[in-house]
Amino acid sequence: MATAMTPAQQQAMAIQQDAMLTAALIQNSTEYYVKQAPVTVSALGEQINLTMPNAGIMLSMDLHVQVHMNITATATANPIGAAGVVTNLQTFDWYGNVRHNVSASRLQSLIGYRQGRPYNDVPTSFNRDTAGLEYNLPTAIANNVNLNFQLHVPIAQGGGSLVGALLTQTSNGSVNVALQTIQALVSSTNPHAPYSAGTIVVNSVTVTPYYRYLMPLSFAPQALPILSLSTAYSIQEIRSPENLTAGAQNLTNFPAARVVHSQLLDFVNGSSANFGSDLSQLDIIINGATPLKTWTPRAKLIEQRNILGADDIPGRYYFPYRSRPVNTATFGSYQIQVTPSTVNSGAYLIVASEMTYPMGNSLPGLTV
Repeated sequence: MATAMTPAQQQAMAIQQDAMLTAALIQNSTEYYVKQAPVTVSALGEQINLTMPNAGIMLSMDLHVQVHMNITATATANPIGAAGVVTNLQTFDWYGNVRHNVSASRLQSLIGYRQGRPYNDVPTSFNRDTAGLEYNLPTAIANNVNLNFQLHVPIAQGGGSLVGALLTQTSNGSVNVALQTIQALVSSTNPHAPYSAGTIVVNSVTVTPYYRYLMPLSFAPQALPILSLSTAYSIQEIRSPENLTAGAQNLTNFPAARVVHSQLLDFVNGSSANFGSDLSQLDIIINGATPLKTWTPRAKLIEQRNILGADDIPGRYYFPYRSRPVNTATFGSYQIQVTPSTVNSGAYLIVASEMTYPMGNSLPGLTV
């Protein structure tokens, strides 16, 4: 008589079957890369809204952002570069759940660390784009010039996985994208603005979307990796209250009931962001008190340089967990602890977390 499988064995079999279906779907699908019509708004500070095509299984999108402007007094660029134009990007699935909630700059840094080289907007990237078609942050006095950058938005986790991919081949809802643009390109007090000085008149802002998706031979439930497609891949950021204290330990909780693959921390010390000179220590804390990992800013920056092959913008710290993801539903309390040595007025922390979790909803249009 056959022995009944244990829950662990059933889970292992489901994962194995999902992996086989994923491999077969990728092998037998046609991959599309489709440009849609540009969306233009007349001024900064406006929200730009996009809707993904109802086609296939969505893997990623690329957004070409252009600011059409006149520079009437020579501008000085901030280290954050052109990505400072988009202060927040959100993606919403068919049920209105937020999948991504992150700034363009932090998203670009996370992608750069994941691929092991700077994304096109990291200031120390190689200067290949001499014509300014891919990336351009003009500073000289001129009329009718464009600030350009490309933003890659991963929908699926990637690396041969369909975890997080969106089943957009449905008439039961739509998948939407919202980009919030910065209020002003030039700011002497905001280190995350594109420019710290100069006079710029903005004429309009244009976003051109490109979508990458798979078109399978069949959308029958038995042919789809339901486990992967029912798992959300998400990048979400939170901002700490502005009550940091020099010499005090400041804690930020990991997201609850999530599998966390990496995190990015920005310490914006009022109107400045520095390479470690205003922090004394960074820690990962478990169970409310026990240090699991400890770095000085110097040690963390060297670790980051070895991953990225360059320096990220000042005040930004990367925490990789991809080789050993942190499951906060299993491992209990995890926190990032930051100990500032100097705190200026208006200082704050932002932590962006790359994570996966079960959706809790059925896929649209499918009964499984």
